[in-house]
Amino acid sequence: MTGPGAAAEFAPVPAAALASAPGNVALADAAAIPVAALTAWQALFEHGELTSGQRVLVNGAGGGVGGFVVQLAKQAGATVIATASARSAETVRSFGADEVIDYTTTTIAEAVKDPVDLVINLVVGSADDSVALLDVTKSGGIIVSVPPGVEFPKRDVRVVSFGVRSDTAQLALIVEQIEAGRLRLDISDRRPLAETPLVHEQSESGSIRGRVVLLPPS
Repeated sequence: MTGPGAAAEFAPVPAAALASAPGNVALADAAAIPVAALTAWQALFEHGELTSGQRVLVNGAGGGVGGFVVQLAKQAGATVIATASARSAETVRSFGADEVIDYTTTTIAEAVKDPVDLVINLVVGSADDSVALLDVTKSGGIIVSVPPGVEFPKRDVRVVSFGVRSDTAQLALIVEQIEAGRLRLDISDRRPLAETPLVHEQSESGSIRGRVVLLPPS
């Protein structure tokens, strides 16, 4: 999962790390599942210890990982509050978010009046942004932060930073949910592999919603 060669046309993979692709999506689109969906699954259930009835804040719900986090959290019986721009708000709501905060027009501190049990942070922010997430988390709650290098001051909140790992059993469960229609992919575009640098630039500038599939020459 963390080895080099993410943009290679071919890669050797141990058979034990593979799961069958869902039969109800295009095979190329299935490439958008493993990293994003496993990150969401592990953030919520392994590190976030999510249980039914909890309030969850998904910071950065408009991206590929965020879409899976919202869906999985809602399925688990959580109340889901999501931050997203107007460009992504409708999609995030369709995934089950109970409330969508437009981070371009308001702050988390202004929008979240009742503290949450769990924060899934998918955004690299400033020190003030980290404090804002701490301020809306209950004492004894958990913040799971996916982007590396995000720092949080010490509070009575458990902060977990992690990198996704390969897990065939989890991936197989995710595929089952996609085939059953309980999980949806958010593929916003399909681009030729030659446009990889441009897609990275657009992603870093925040102009891409969901996942973009890069297609090698046929």
